[in-house]
Amino acid sequence: MSARKKIQRFELLVKLAERKRKEAERLLAETQQRVRQAETGLQQLKTYQLEYQQQFTQAGQGGLSAGQVQTHQAFIGRLNGAQQQQQEALVQSRAQLEQVEQYWRQALAHQKAMQKLLDKAIEELARFEDKRDQQLLDERAQHTRPTFI
Repeated sequence: MSARKKIQRFELLVKLAERKRKEAERLLAETQQRVRQAETGLQQLKTYQLEYQQQFTQAGQGGLSAGQVQTHQAFIGRLNGAQQQQQEALVQSRAQLEQVEQYWRQALAHQKAMQKLLDKAIEELARFEDKRDQQLLDERAQHTRPTFI
């Protein structure tokens, strides 16, 4: 295979690797956003539960019926369940983020490796062409007679 065709093939491989890296970056950004959303959702649930508990405590100082206490306990139970679900979603999102980060690192390393191979092929071609040009100059120098003779 000629050096120029080799370079063309490496250029194609670099483009493909770059596309893969960009797709991995997009996935990484989306996954990071999901983790942030899950963290925010969990924090909002915790804040709401704390506020609700404080309101209930204040209302309890004036006296509450058994029905109000049961309603409160049931609602706190639902909030705890929602927090547990949100916590599980957060754990799952973080695990997925780790996988996507690994995929992105691999895609980046692959792109760098392909670029390095392309650069090496270009350097080899340049050295070959320089050597060929020097040989041509040397041959011409041998075949030309000095003008002072």
